[in-house]
Amino acid sequence: MNTLDTIHARSVPTADRVAVAWATAQPITRRAFVAALVTSAALATVGTGPLVQRWCLAAVGVVLAVAALVDVHEHRLPNRLLAGAFLCAAVGACATLDGRAVGLALAGCGLGAGLMLLVRMTRGVGMGDVKMSGVVGASVGGTALVAAPVAIAVAAFVAAGYGLMAGRRHLPLGPALWLGWAVATAAGAAGWLS
Repeated sequence: MNTLDTIHARSVPTADRVAVAWATAQPITRRAFVAALVTSAALATVGTGPLVQRWCLAAVGVVLAVAALVDVHEHRLPNRLLAGAFLCAAVGACATLDGRAVGLALAGCGLGAGLMLLVRMTRGVGMGDVKMSGVVGASVGGTALVAAPVAIAVAAFVAAGYGLMAGRRHLPLGPALWLGWAVATAAGAAGWLS
């Protein structure tokens, strides 16, 4: 995306960016997006926390999936969607009424964003990927702090594997980060990360 496209993307409302991303998506991308939405909602039913926390977790997954769809189209993650997902993660952590869970969510945010920031300094991923990693870490870190690096590791392996198979060096990381979030969320709900 060139500088003019970047300026244009910032001036277009987020809802319009999502609509264009959906309209121009390939059929396989649309199916994957719908599967991500359904998976995000389903993960809310397997959790053991308060209902508000589980619904916030589902909302994080849905918003991250929407951000990933835009990332596939623009190779940019919308800040407003990432901020909304972070707000949902924060509300979910606070809904536990447990200071430890809030602390773990904040630590997960720092761990997820910090790991991706290290990658940014060496490999050139975008700041949107760093922000999304922080949201992923905040969302899964409240369950178990180890879930944050697990999510980022899953995303890294998936993106690297896809890049090798497709022969591409530059690809949107949003879908892989969403998948890392889903795997870490499911593993946390199953008790594998406790």
